[in-house]
Amino acid sequence: MDKWFQSKSSELLTGLLLSFLLAITFIIALAMQGQSSRYVQLAFDSQVEQLVQSIELRMRDHEQLLLGAKGLFDASDSVSREEFNRYLAPLDLKRNYPGIQIVGYTQWIKPQELDQFTQMVRAQGFPQFNVRPAGERDYYSAIIYMEPFADRNMAAFGFDMFSESVRRQAMSAAVIDNHTRLSGKVVLVQEKAGNTYPGALLYLPVFKKNLPLDTEARRWSALQGFVYIGFRIEDLMKGILQQNRLDMRFRLYAGSVSADQRLYDSTPSVEPRFTPAYKNSRHMDLYGQSWLLESVSDKAFETARTSNRALIALCFGVVVSVLLCAIFYVIVNQRQRALALASAITADMRVKNVELKHSQERFELALESSAMGIWSLQFADNALQWDSYMYVLFGLSGDNTKLTYDRFFMCVHSDDRQRVFEEIAQAIEGKKGYDTEYRVVWPDHSIHYVASRAKIIYEANEAVSMIGTCWDISERKRLDKVKTEFVSTVSHELRTPLTAITGALGLAVSGALCVLPDNAKQVLDIAYKNAQRLKLLINDLLDMDKLLAGKLEFHCEVQLIMPLIERAVTENRAYADQMQVRFVIVPTESDPRINVEDIRFLQVMANFLSNAAKFSKPDSDVLVKLEVIDQYARVSVVDTGVGMDDESKSHMFEKFYQADSSDTRKKGGTGLGLAITKEIVERMNGRIGFSSVLGEGSTFYAEFPIVN
Repeated sequence: MDKWFQSKSSELLTGLLLSFLLAITFIIALAMQGQSSRYVQLAFDSQVEQLVQSIELRMRDHEQLLLGAKGLFDASDSVSREEFNRYLAPLDLKRNYPGIQIVGYTQWIKPQELDQFTQMVRAQGFPQFNVRPAGERDYYSAIIYMEPFADRNMAAFGFDMFSESVRRQAMSAAVIDNHTRLSGKVVLVQEKAGNTYPGALLYLPVFKKNLPLDTEARRWSALQGFVYIGFRIEDLMKGILQQNRLDMRFRLYAGSVSADQRLYDSTPSVEPRFTPAYKNSRHMDLYGQSWLLESVSDKAFETARTSNRALIALCFGVVVSVLLCAIFYVIVNQRQRALALASAITADMRVKNVELKHSQERFELALESSAMGIWSLQFADNALQWDSYMYVLFGLSGDNTKLTYDRFFMCVHSDDRQRVFEEIAQAIEGKKGYDTEYRVVWPDHSIHYVASRAKIIYEANEAVSMIGTCWDISERKRLDKVKTEFVSTVSHELRTPLTAITGALGLAVSGALCVLPDNAKQVLDIAYKNAQRLKLLINDLLDMDKLLAGKLEFHCEVQLIMPLIERAVTENRAYADQMQVRFVIVPTESDPRINVEDIRFLQVMANFLSNAAKFSKPDSDVLVKLEVIDQYARVSVVDTGVGMDDESKSHMFEKFYQADSSDTRKKGGTGLGLAITKEIVERMNGRIGFSSVLGEGSTFYAEFPIVN
C-alpha cells in the first residue's frame, strides 16, 4: 500500500494543486464580475446625477430670470408693457431658455379695484379685455404683461391664475415664504385643445415699495403681483438632453408615481425582450415641489459597458492552472535533474564569488593608488564607516580609534564645522549635492585640506544613507596660496605706477598739455584705454585678494530692495546707451526688505547689467525682475544675447575664466567679475545662480533672505 501511495503521490499532489488553483480562479472571476457590476452601477448612477444636476441648474437659471424681472419692478416706480418687453427681448428666450413658453407678470387685484383695473387696461388699447374666468372671488389676479406677447400666448392675457387650485397653491406658498415657488403639474392655458402637454409654473412675488414684509399678513397686504415663468416639461427636457448624452430611459413625476402625475417619459415605447439591469430613483426638491425621477438603463448603455474581463480571467486562470500543474508534475518527477541543476548553480556561484573578490581587490588597489578614501553614513543611527585610507587622510589610527559621527566633526576645523554640517543636511534634504572642501586637524595639531563628494542613497523615495569619497588637496591649496600671494604682491606693486601712467595719459589725451597731431592722439588714446583696462584688472585682483583673505568688511543694514534696483539701473544706463540696449524693470507689487550693504549690492547689479548689455543684441531689452521665492528675494537680469554652451556653464564662476569664442574675446573683460560677484553675494548670506540657452540668451540672479 505504501509503495502504491509513493508511486501515485505525484499524481495526487498534482490533482490537489489543480483543484486548489481552479477554486481560486473561480473565486477571482466571481469577484471581478461583482466589481464590474458595481462599476457599471456607479456609471449609471453618475448619469442619473448628471441629469438631476442639469434639471436643478436649468431651474436655477429660470429663477435668476425671475429675479431679474422682479428687480425691474423694484427699481422703478412703475413698469409699462413696453419696458417689460424691452427688458426681456434681448434675452432671446427661445434660444437661450428652451422650454419656456411665457415669461409674464400678473397683477394682484382686490375685488373693489376690479372695475377700475379693467377700465385701465382697456384704455391701453385692449377694449375687449376682461379678467377670466368671470365670477366673484375674494381676490383676483390678471396676466397683463408677457413675453412673447403674440400668437397663442394671447390666450393667457387677462387669465386669473389664482382662480385655479394648483396655481393658487404655488402662488400662496411664494407669498407665505417670500421665495420662488414651483407649481404642480398643470396644462398651460395657451395649449390648444386636444394637443396638450404637461407643464409647470414658477412664481416670484412682487411687493409694493417701502412696506414692511416681516410677517405673512404684511406680505399679503403689500402684494403687488407676481412675475412668473410657464414652461412645457417636454421642451425643457429636450433642451437639457441636447447638452447631455444619456444612455438610459427615465420618467419624471410630480410627487408620486402615477399616470396623472407623470411629467415626462423619455421612451414611451419599451424595447421588447429587454429587462434593465440597473435602476435608480431620485427625489428632487425644487422650489417647494418634489419631483421624482425614475431611471432604468437601456440596451445601448449595458452593451457599451458589458465587460468580459471576468470570463477572460476565468479562461486565463484555467489555462495557467493547468500549465502550473503540468510544470509541478514535471518538477516532482525530475528531482534528480533539479538537484543536478542546483549543484551546477552552486558551483557557478562559487566561481562568481571568486571573481567578485578579485574585482574588489582590484578596486581597492585602484583606490589606494589614487590616494582616495571611501566613507558611508547611515541616517537611521548615524553609523559612520571608513575604509583604511580615510584614517590616513584624517591622521588617525584605525586600530585604536573608535569612529563615530561626532568624532568625525571633532576632526573638522572649528571654522568649517558648521558649514560642513549644513551642507550634509542640505544634501540629505535634496536641496543641493554634496561637493565640498574643508580643513581637518590631525592629532599633532597640523592642518590639512581635504575635498569630499558624496551621493544620497534612496529606498522607497526616502534617503537612508550617504556614500562618498575623500582625497587630500593640501598641496593644491598651498599652490593656490602661493599664486594668490604672488598676484596680490604684483598687483600692489603695479598699482601705484599704473595710476601715475593713467593720469599722465589722460592729461595728454584731453589736450591739457599741448595740441597733439591726430596720429599721436590716436596712439595715446589706445594706450590710455589699455591702461584703464589694466587698472580695472588690478582692482579686480585686489578685490578678489581681499575677499579670499577675509579682509573686505561688509556693513549690512536692512533696507528695501526695489530702490537699490532702481538706483543700479540708473547708474548703469549710460553703459546701456553705449551698447545700444535698454534696461527695463519688470513691474511688481513686491518690495521686500533684505539685509545687505548697498555699495556691494550695487557692485553685484553693475556686473550683472554690464554683462547683459555687453552680450545682448543691439536695440533689445534687458529685463530686470524682482520675485519672492521661498522667503528669498530674487533679483534676475535677463538678456537675449548669445547664451552659453555646457562647457562654459561648468566654469562660469571660476576666476579668470572667459568663454572661448571670438565674440566674447571681442567684448573684453577680466574674467574676475562673476567670481567676485559670487563671493560678495555669499558673504551677504545670499545665493547666486544662472540659466542659459545657447543662441537665446542668459539669466543671472542673486537671492537674499527676506527680513520681516
